[in-house]
Amino acid sequence: MKKIKKLLSIFLSMIIICCFCTCFCPELNSKAVAFTPNFEINSNAGLLINIDTGNVLYEKNPDTQYMTGSLVQIMEAVLVLENCSDLKMQITCNSELIQRYQQTEYPEDLRYADIYDGDILTVEELLYAMMLTSSCEASVMLANQFGNGSVAGFVDMMNKKAQELGCTNTNFTNVTGIYDPAQKTTANDMAKITQYALTVGKFVNFASAASYAPTTPNTERHNMDEWIWTHSNSMVQENTEYYVSGVKGIKTANLNQQGRSIICQGTKDGNTYLIILLSAPFNDSEGNLKFYHLEDATALLEWAFSDFTYQTVLSENTELGQIAVQNGENADYVLVKPAKSYMMLWYDGADSNAIAQDIKLENNISAPVQEGQKLGTVTLKYSGQELTTIDLVATTSVELSKKKYYITLAKHFPDTPWLTRAIFLSVLICAVYIALCFYAQAVHKQKAQTHAPVHLKPKASAIKKEATKENRKNKNKK
Repeated sequence: MKKIKKLLSIFLSMIIICCFCTCFCPELNSKAVAFTPNFEINSNAGLLINIDTGNVLYEKNPDTQYMTGSLVQIMEAVLVLENCSDLKMQITCNSELIQRYQQTEYPEDLRYADIYDGDILTVEELLYAMMLTSSCEASVMLANQFGNGSVAGFVDMMNKKAQELGCTNTNFTNVTGIYDPAQKTTANDMAKITQYALTVGKFVNFASAASYAPTTPNTERHNMDEWIWTHSNSMVQENTEYYVSGVKGIKTANLNQQGRSIICQGTKDGNTYLIILLSAPFNDSEGNLKFYHLEDATALLEWAFSDFTYQTVLSENTELGQIAVQNGENADYVLVKPAKSYMMLWYDGADSNAIAQDIKLENNISAPVQEGQKLGTVTLKYSGQELTTIDLVATTSVELSKKKYYITLAKHFPDTPWLTRAIFLSVLICAVYIALCFYAQAVHKQKAQTHAPVHLKPKASAIKKEATKENRKNKNKK
């Protein structure tokens, strides 16, 4: 019974993942329509996605692999939220366990939230510490707790989840984000993970708070009034030069051997965008310290906010051709149009008239044709990139002319397989009839022979006796 329940649980989980991929990951179904801004970004890889429509508005090296850094903690937060039934559950910090996972040749890559041995914090508080500050203490304690006492086991859970989400270029080896060339991901994969995370539990709360102060009493080691965790993304801090209104912090990462990375979300005028930037340099060409990841994110968001508007690139009232119709009552053709209008976010600097239409219509259409009947498709393309494919439907109905139908049927009957079938059937019937005739004749002849009269040859003595009688009669007469 337990095995059956386990199989049912796995089956239901796969259904949920499939539903998510269809409903909440629109970029998996839509086509990338990347535009080129009038500026360059310094990050080595990047994506700008409109979450509402799933349109990829900008991309740079989206499938090139880079180390995740502390971006890995987005996946960790997802699994904790999916496996925790009580966010108020308390966990006691174990410094020996944490130190075991702090061993790295680049210790400056690790981030801390001033969590000490013996501190008692809730799962909720540890999630805030991890998401806002990239706390290595919080990430280890959470992984150990929800990996059933095994951080390595939790890493296996993260890799399994990544595969379920279709992240084919991602591999996790640790939960803190420390330097490891084997721990890698891509901008496209991080987009899938983050968009999934935004649908899970209270993830948005943990990832978008500007700051958080734990409330579980740990007064022996902390001044609770000063124990405050601030989001590492300066774009959400109003007192910094990088502040951008409408931005949610999500996650940042820093690796000395790779650079800075950032994932953030921005909303303006009802449009929500997701930014993924990987491996931005720490310094400019002259060696000066730079925060290119923040500059790139700001530039992309401002570009999206100001230079993109919704445009109808194809109206449902546009006639896109006509198709000849055979045997129509009052018409020999029917016009086709899109089944629906297509509207999308369009870069104001791009000419929408440059959108190409690849139209494919059905052939050999015969009446009757119903208004709205699918008769083809149109695929919209821009600069070789496929935008979408829309059905083409009949604008009117065409009734069937029976007269034309029968004339056409008679005219083309010799060219149809029905003639061959009719001839074959006729020959078959004739052959069967002839065979039956021969059979009937044979049966009749056999019956006639069976019932014919039998003539027996008389014996010699009987003949002699009969002759004697005849002779006597003749003598008497004389």
